[in-house]
Amino acid sequence: MHSAQCRKAAAVAVLALAFTAATAACAPATSSPTSDQASGSTLALTSVAQDEKARDEAKVPAAALKTFTFPDGHISFAYPAHWSIRTQPGPIVQDPTLPGEPGECVEAILSDHRGKDVAFMVSGFYGDGTSGPVDRTVFDSAPVPGLAGFEGEPTFGFFRDSFLDVNDHFYMDVRPSAQLASGSTSGGTSQVALPNGAAIFRIYMDSPGFPSADAASAWMDTQEYAQLKALLMSVSYS
Repeated sequence: MHSAQCRKAAAVAVLALAFTAATAACAPATSSPTSDQASGSTLALTSVAQDEKARDEAKVPAAALKTFTFPDGHISFAYPAHWSIRTQPGPIVQDPTLPGEPGECVEAILSDHRGKDVAFMVSGFYGDGTSGPVDRTVFDSAPVPGLAGFEGEPTFGFFRDSFLDVNDHFYMDVRPSAQLASGSTSGGTSQVALPNGAAIFRIYMDSPGFPSADAASAWMDTQEYAQLKALLMSVSYS
């Protein structure tokens, strides 16, 4: 239990740092000097403006976070306090050979400050699914600290799958680390095997998502990307 609590604390710290950095990046900048000013004056004013901006950014507080824990008390994650969550029961397990128990599956859907659904989390899922071959391009991946040591080494990933002449699809989720390698591979599954059954931690991506790999890479420098990655990186099991 002690190690699980340490993983949870580390994961929440990662999320808080990510939100702090994203918020600081959006701090208002002081207006630049007008074009009719002398060059020496312009340099002096620019230096002052940069100093003021640095002081403003230093005053930005850490992002306010909340922690959501599923009813069985095992899986939790941190999310922005101004977002909302709604829950609903998942599929009822009828087959006793599958992980999970009847009525234990719960789905949590997160909506951002605009009311847009942005993420889908599931605890105690019954764990099925199949997939075909794809050509995968992985843009980003990182082990999830709060899930370290569990089957498959659950890992955050942002990637693109291509299949023949079908439109490319982009994904951001947590899945076994072996599935997050670029090249020809099986599509795999975003289900993570945990002691209380299968789990899903997935960001909703508009289809096809991005017009190109370059556009997807550019998105990784945005505040939105930092928030969504931090959300998935905060998941922990105790």
